Amino acid sequence: MHSLSAAVAPAWTCPQCRRRVPGREPLCHCGFERARAAALAASALPRPSSPAAGGRRSVVLGALLFVGVAGVLLYAAVRRLDTVAGAPRTVSPLARGEATYPLLPALRAVKSRPRRAAPAVTVTTLAPKPLTAAELDWNRAVALLDLPLRKVAAETSVLEMAYRTFAEACVATPGGVSESPGDRDWLASMKTARLIPGVTVRERGTTVGCEGVRHGLVTRASALKAALDESERLAQASGVRPDHWRQLLAVHALDVFDRY
Repeated sequence: MHSLSAAVAPAWTCPQCRRRVPGREPLCHCGFERARAAALAASALPRPSSPAAGGRRSVVLGALLFVGVAGVLLYAAVRRLDTVAGAPRTVSPLARGEATYPLLPALRAVKSRPRRAAPAVTVTTLAPKPLTAAELDWNRAVALLDLPLRKVAAETSVLEMAYRTFAEACVATPGGVSESPGDRDWLASMKTARLIPGVTVRERGTTVGCEGVRHGLVTRASALKAALDESERLAQASGVRPDHWRQLLAVHALDVFDRY
């Protein structure tokens, strides 16, 4: 039994002479014992390290590797920039150069014809013609009376329109036919014309007889005549000539009040 176990024992290496010794031999030829060789081999095996120590070692090795790679890349980039900066700049064959044109032949100078002097033009400035006394009086009358007469003329136009509507419904001729409102005596007709009996009109939302409507129109006309008389007194007090006063009445169509 002992001889069978010795026959299958593995060979061992002598630490002293580095020879391979069969496993059945307890001693090497140099006299080194197999037991001592086994003890030395067991002590030479690396001890297992703790997980924490292994993790720290891996982190340190990874950091050192990263720093090394970054340094190599940085060095390569700096070298490339230096190479590009020092290299001569090449011009693209497609780039255009400065355009040049052939010189044109010189033209002979042409003698210009002498210009004729323009005839002198004498501008005669005529002095403004002084206004006559009548023109000065007219300008003063317009400045004094134009605004109040313009106001009376506007209100008279509104009164005439109201009278035309009233005449179509209420005023009649002796033959019973409505009077045409196109004459120049509409102010006189407003006071004296014969009215159609029994006719009423709508005025401001109420029903009014023709006599009542005429009374309102006559009141408005009398107020306008009073304003016109006031302007005439102002003209007389200011020395406006009578012919200029009559001319202003005609301009504003206010001479209709002569027949009122």
